[in-house]
Amino acid sequence: MCRVTSPLTRRTVLRGGLAVTAGTVALSAISACDRGPTADQITAAALVPLAQAALADQAAAQSLAPRTPDYTNALGVVASQRGEHARALREEITRLDQETADRIGTPAGQPGTSGGASAPTPPPSTGPVSTIPEVTSVTDLRGRLSHSARTAGEAAGALGGYAAGLAGAVSASVTSMVEVQLG
Repeated sequence: MCRVTSPLTRRTVLRGGLAVTAGTVALSAISACDRGPTADQITAAALVPLAQAALADQAAAQSLAPRTPDYTNALGVVASQRGEHARALREEITRLDQETADRIGTPAGQPGTSGGASAPTPPPSTGPVSTIPEVTSVTDLRGRLSHSARTAGEAAGALGGYAAGLAGAVSASVTSMVEVQLG
């Protein structure tokens, strides 16, 4: 009877298993390294300027309303709508990436509310919203709103999914405000 001896000993098999395990752990550690922002973070960052513009437009309409009695009601509608845009954009940004949402200024209404039918409040004192120049006429506000609509429309074309639809809806709404409410 011929006896075949195996060149593999138990010690060799254990060494091989240990090497495979160590390689797997090392590969896992390397692949877990940060590779930059995720798609959600990029989408959230693209929506931040739209939310900031909505807050700035809301504050501008609120501050302009007492100075232009002929447009007080229309400016109230603009402020309310832009507040709702800011709320919807903030919610989507928060869903996508909480850290990115923290970069948005505070809404002009009470924190945590949708702005409702409360009296106008002064513009937020923190965040990039306060650095935008003051609007002195309805014509200035029309120009600002037109720019906001174009920016939202461009974002809608660059984004995908729900974020694109949201940006497109904001763009259409702002365009109609300029044409109908302030036209």
